Amino acid sequence: MKMNVAAPIAFVGFVIAATWIDFIADHVVSLLDFIGIILHIPGAVMGLTVLAWGNSIGDLSANMAMARKGLANMAMTACFAGPVFNILVGLGLGFSSLASKTHKAEAKVSVSIPILTGFIFVIINCITIVVTGVVVGKGRIETSYGYIALGLYTIYVISSITLEFSKYGSG
Repeated sequence: MKMNVAAPIAFVGFVIAATWIDFIADHVVSLLDFIGIILHIPGAVMGLTVLAWGNSIGDLSANMAMARKGLANMAMTACFAGPVFNILVGLGLGFSSLASKTHKAEAKVSVSIPILTGFIFVIINCITIVVTGVVVGKGRIETSYGYIALGLYTIYVISSITLEFSKYGSG
């Protein structure tokens, strides 16, 4: 019987790569936090700009490549599936890890202005997709939606930063 060793080697490689990514990500977050402290930039602003952009560049490249090749459904699905995975699995594992370290069943979490603003803009975007795709486009999302999405993102970033530095933010 011939033994296939490729799968275990691939799994070990995956675990090693994930470990390195976790290690590097931890240090990048610490570095961004340090830079934010030095430059007096709130952590929320660093998170919604530099960290978010750096974290999303790979997804952006892949989604744009898929869309350019005519795989719009795959690109659209990936746009939603990635953040859903990050929110559900990332927060699930994060809170599970915190609970195992602290031995507490709950942790106090406050929803900051940029997070609340993000929730609002995600809802606005979802409504916009439904309206442009179902109502206006009759089951198809026109390419002009791209301009709407870019406009919404620009308004989101400006709103979040403005609110963070206003009397409503922690900065």
